[in-house]
Amino acid sequence: MTSKKIIELSEKFESLTIKKQMKILSHKAANEKLKLGFKEIVEEFEKTLLIAMLERYEFNISKVAIKANMHRNSIMQKMKKFGIKDKKRFLKK
Repeated sequence: MTSKKIIELSEKFESLTIKKQMKILSHKAANEKLKLGFKEIVEEFEKTLLIAMLERYEFNISKVAIKANMHRNSIMQKMKKFGIKDKKRFLKK
């Protein structure tokens, strides 16, 4: 596949709604022989989403909690689960 075609497909994917993007990724995960199981795939998505939200709101846990419609303590528990410390420590990685 040429890089022009890859860029074109990437732009089309980006223009889709999140729900449609998730459907595409879900079908891909279900139809390929992956080394990750269902639980690992869900956890990886959760971790990636949490990191993206933390970065978006500059590690302001209260803002992330409001946007995610979760209690801030739940956000803190997930950060601990995924080994995400604070902004300074995270950005050093």
